[in-house]
Amino acid sequence: MQSKEVKAFKNRLRYYAFLKDEIHSLEQKIEDLYDRLGGVRGVDPSKEPMHAMPNKEVEWKVRELISKLDADLSHRLREKDEIDQILFRMETDDREAVIAVYVQGNHCDKVARQHHMSPSGLKSRMDRQIKKALQQ
Repeated sequence: MQSKEVKAFKNRLRYYAFLKDEIHSLEQKIEDLYDRLGGVRGVDPSKEPMHAMPNKEVEWKVRELISKLDADLSHRLREKDEIDQILFRMETDDREAVIAVYVQGNHCDKVARQHHMSPSGLKSRMDRQIKKALQQ
């Protein structure tokens, strides 16, 4: 039976690709909001830039939204960094196998053939490497 920590880390790895997409999306939203605050019209040139608006209440709402998005972004970046640190504690071949199976979603049989191992041997090796990396 796998330990709870290993299972939890595997679930975090399955979430990793989504996490990277979310980080990119948040960065883009924040950049767009800063562009509006700075007066860049963006894709819709018919809209007035934000700083030219006399309504400062709208500007403060945008600034609040930026701060909320920035806090969410920093939280997600910390999550990604934690996963990266654990992955980089593994040996290169094992790290590539773990990424292929849990992040990219490749079938374990396919990855095992690429590493010249049986699927069960690969699974146990990945579990040992994850457990070892979590303990370091």
